[in-house]
Amino acid sequence: MRKFLILFLIAMTTGIASAEGLKSLDLKANLRSDFGLGVGVTLELPKNFEIAPSFNYYFNSNNTLTLDGDVRYRFDLPRNFSIYPLIGLLYLHCEDVDKIGFNIGGGFNYDINSAWAIGVEVKYQYVDNFDDTYFALGVSYKF
Repeated sequence: MRKFLILFLIAMTTGIASAEGLKSLDLKANLRSDFGLGVGVTLELPKNFEIAPSFNYYFNSNNTLTLDGDVRYRFDLPRNFSIYPLIGLLYLHCEDVDKIGFNIGGGFNYDINSAWAIGVEVKYQYVDNFDDTYFALGVSYKF
């Protein structure tokens, strides 16, 4: 399983590094029923669509990690604000448990300047026997 995760992360990083539409590098603090940290990227697509893959590790006794792949539609608002609904897939690994699930939720971003943004995201993660509500505070470095 660890080999699969390492290969997945290498493939994801390589693909993202060569992507034309790389918009930002995202760092976040995740609060569910436990605390975690996440890192991801946002890839810009036409017509305000975005793809946001991320890797999240949760500090609990089960060494939980998730790989999320969300699709978002961004609504730009006045004064550097934007909101978005999202839907996506996730892979959850927890001790000897590996599950696939999905995300549904939304978020809010504020562009501090041309290089930095802060944001809040809320989503419901549906994973058989591991459902949870997810709240994240994040900072993004924009390219």
